Amino acid sequence: MYKISFKFSIMVTTLALAAVLAAVWLAKLDREHESRAMLLPDRVMTLFPDPKPVTAFALSDDKNRAFNLASLKGKWSFLFFGFIHCPDVCPTTLAVLARARGNIAKNTVGAENIQFVFISVDPNRDTASKLRQYVDYFDSSFLGVTGDNAQIGNLAGQLGAAYQVAITPGVENYPVYHSTAVFLLDPRARYHAVFTPPHDAEAISKRFKVVRELEAGNAT
Repeated sequence: MYKISFKFSIMVTTLALAAVLAAVWLAKLDREHESRAMLLPDRVMTLFPDPKPVTAFALSDDKNRAFNLASLKGKWSFLFFGFIHCPDVCPTTLAVLARARGNIAKNTVGAENIQFVFISVDPNRDTASKLRQYVDYFDSSFLGVTGDNAQIGNLAGQLGAAYQVAITPGVENYPVYHSTAVFLLDPRARYHAVFTPPHDAEAISKRFKVVRELEAGNAT
């Protein structure tokens, strides 16, 4: 239990520091882009001024297709780590993301270039068919993904998505501890931003609209 608490303490401290640094940078953006109403003060999203490229990983989706670095390129990707047997955080977060996806689809040009991915950190129980059935309940466009423990840890580690699967021999309903954040990767497969709880669909969709506008401005 100490190891679990220590991992989460590191994650919380890291995100808090990132939020402070991002606030300074966002203040500069406020003056340049007049976006104060959406970005400051901001407890919804930490936006990284220098997005970190994700490196190679190998997972599979709910249709037994490869899900790897190429799967992230060309699309904005919302990633959430969890597990099917999660009693509260996972279904609540996925329901919020489903509403956010609906808002984005209605109000964002290029919404077809966005994907929402639920990554199970419990491959021992969460098979491809179970993942498909699970994510379908929230939104048929959602993608369920999992893989072997090493590759899940590979991707999760790059994003700072802490988790711990407490498998107990002979116990089927074992607990899984995991990050509650939602991670945003840009079409270049770079870790661009993170949304922290409590999650709100309208706030997420509004912040995402601003992120895309800022990114489009930087590309010109």
